[in-house]
Amino acid sequence: MKRLIVLGVLSGFLILLTKCGDNDSASRGGNDSASRGGNDSAPRGDNDSAPHSFQQNPSGEKNDIDSSAYFEIAILNDATSPLPYWNRAAWHLRNARIPEGLQDLDLALEADSTYGPAWSAKADALYLLRQFDPCIEHLDVCLRYSPDHIPCKLRRAEMHIHLNQYEDAIKIINSALRLDDQIHDAYWMKGVIYRETGDIKNSLSSFQTSIEVNPSFFDGYIALGIAYSATSNPLAVDYFITAMELRPRSVEAKYNCAMYYQELMLEDPSARKIALDKSLALYQTILEIDSMNASAAFNQGFIFLEYLQDYKNADFWFGQAIEKLPYYHQAFFNRGLARESMGMETSALQDYNSALELKPDFTAAAIAKGRVLDSK
Repeated sequence: MKRLIVLGVLSGFLILLTKCGDNDSASRGGNDSASRGGNDSAPRGDNDSAPHSFQQNPSGEKNDIDSSAYFEIAILNDATSPLPYWNRAAWHLRNARIPEGLQDLDLALEADSTYGPAWSAKADALYLLRQFDPCIEHLDVCLRYSPDHIPCKLRRAEMHIHLNQYEDAIKIINSALRLDDQIHDAYWMKGVIYRETGDIKNSLSSFQTSIEVNPSFFDGYIALGIAYSATSNPLAVDYFITAMELRPRSVEAKYNCAMYYQELMLEDPSARKIALDKSLALYQTILEIDSMNASAAFNQGFIFLEYLQDYKNADFWFGQAIEKLPYYHQAFFNRGLARESMGMETSALQDYNSALELKPDFTAAAIAKGRVLDSK
């Protein structure tokens, strides 16, 4: 089964915007395409580069910063500084007003075209809009004016990673670490590069360093858990458990742990059954958190079909996956297999046809359909 971690290092500015909207839902998949990870756009990063406070009134107490009036007053009081425009941009973007936020970032840059945080923040906003070429252009300008701006360095390194430009990414990451050797994101990113280039030893070392630098770094534990899962190493469970302790309602951590148990091929049948039961229990917990998680339903069906030969339960769970994700062609196909195994050829044929309607080049479904037709 394929596994995927979505890279998503965010600057301090963007963490400020996204931290209240964190979503731990795992990505949807199943069968051969079930994926590790989840929100693998999970926010990462620190707020070290962001302005740490809004302007204060003469008494030293903060005004109500969740109002346009506050920011208008701040701008009138210091119209030549980029900071009040930057602050108002943050306020707009926190409230999903992206055009207004971008406009204020432009005003911040009009006030000071060398203001690195504004270039960095605008690059992050463009990244969220999936405007990657302008994002890269803004990052390059940011680094031209603020060569030591760490969030810009990390985001630029990330873009290099997306483009498989690993040497360039490593150079930028190492330059960031020379400025601050306690950046857990940087070690995590190096771990991703080493993993992608097949250097498992250094990958594990880098991921380990990321959680030593920041013992609360959720994504570091997930990365280590997935890495150890690849060799069926029971250490994987320890890392996933720690991740679950950090985020008790995390679907991602539970899903990855369930996958570990599901794929743990043990020779002892009783031990194998215990592992599958643990996997099923975790998928059930996921559905309690996210009732529309089609992967959790599908994978239960897959366990009952493939490993336990319990076709009735397989039929049920594939049906649940289809209810949650009506275009889930793998679920139709596998439910067809379960129904064919129970002698329900007509229903199985309907499922194979549905799978082929959704994915006309689905070879396995075409073969299964031919098999049923030949048996009549």
